[in-house]
Amino acid sequence: MKKVVILTLLSLFVLTSVFATQTRMSGLGNPYGLIQDDTDVFMFPATIFNYSGVAVGELQQFSGSTNWSMSANIPILEYKLGVYLNQDTGIDLPGYGTDLDIPKSVEFNFGFMDKFAVGFGTSVDYKAEEEHTYGNNETKKVEPNANFYSFFGGYSANNMDFGFRVEMANAEAVDNADEYFEMGHTYFEVNGRQILKPAYNIEIIVKAGFSMDMTEFNYEEIDGTKVRDEEESNTMLDLGFSLQVKPDDRNKIIFGVTPVMYNPHIMKITHYNGNASSETENELTTLFFPEYNLAVESKINSWLTGRFGANQSYSHITDKMNYNNDNIDDTEDTYYDKNYYMNLGLTFSFGNFCVDSVLEQELLFDGPNFIGGKANGLASEISVKYKF
Repeated sequence: MKKVVILTLLSLFVLTSVFATQTRMSGLGNPYGLIQDDTDVFMFPATIFNYSGVAVGELQQFSGSTNWSMSANIPILEYKLGVYLNQDTGIDLPGYGTDLDIPKSVEFNFGFMDKFAVGFGTSVDYKAEEEHTYGNNETKKVEPNANFYSFFGGYSANNMDFGFRVEMANAEAVDNADEYFEMGHTYFEVNGRQILKPAYNIEIIVKAGFSMDMTEFNYEEIDGTKVRDEEESNTMLDLGFSLQVKPDDRNKIIFGVTPVMYNPHIMKITHYNGNASSETENELTTLFFPEYNLAVESKINSWLTGRFGANQSYSHITDKMNYNNDNIDDTEDTYYDKNYYMNLGLTFSFGNFCVDSVLEQELLFDGPNFIGGKANGLASEISVKYKF
């Protein structure tokens, strides 16, 4: 009878956990870069040598739409090949809907000499030439198109990891407001960390990262009259460390601290009216001091692992508005903010397969919706990993 109950629960778990997004990192409170994990390859590409012979499938659902992603690290002789399908680009083209977008890309990572890796990714979308009419019944032909390219690489050796990433994107189209726009986007990121092992059951990681990106939209009427320019820039600087202790072979305790995280964000909009123009600038600066991560991971038995992790952050925020107008006063608002979240996770292992999940939080109090509760299923996030 007990076996029947266990098999039934596992079947329900697999069937209802299609409402899923991430994996182990979410269950541990998202300590990205502060612990060693399969996801390291996206921050430190050369760690592909640590996780070769692994295939991971993840399912995400947002607002009722499902979205798969798939990745594999494949050993080929003394080389390693990473193939990552349907990866997020973080780019959304406003006002054009799903007819023209580049939110997902395909990426390839190539590892060589046991310590180096380089890679690239791409996403392209285009439509047939469209004809648009403006005031005096003249027409303009536009061929909507968008493209995204990423280049990345890294070095990993002697308990040290280094990685960088460069991204570029461009697009042109006519949006839902019948305005022609051109978009340009650039992004740069660099990360490094040092792994220290003062004892067999203790691991200390020190990590530093820097990123910056800039996106610009130029809007015009179909006849070429300038409407507005939008410029957005974002910078991130972080420094953190973590302590991982293994009291025994079955348990891990992880404590991470990011004492400094500096994030200035600037949005500048210029409106045009004939030969005149007006400009507004919003500068939002967030200083985190600090951010904490605490997690426990425990091997319950040979096929089940449990974990729970939490993240708590404190931040000082300055919000400035500059109108560059003598008739409107500039404003500045300063406030303090704090955030906390926690997740519970389970991993089910079946030989070379494992199903890694984060439990649906509403399930614990409201029950699954098939018995009148509110939770969508047993898990809110899931991945399936195969090691070959």
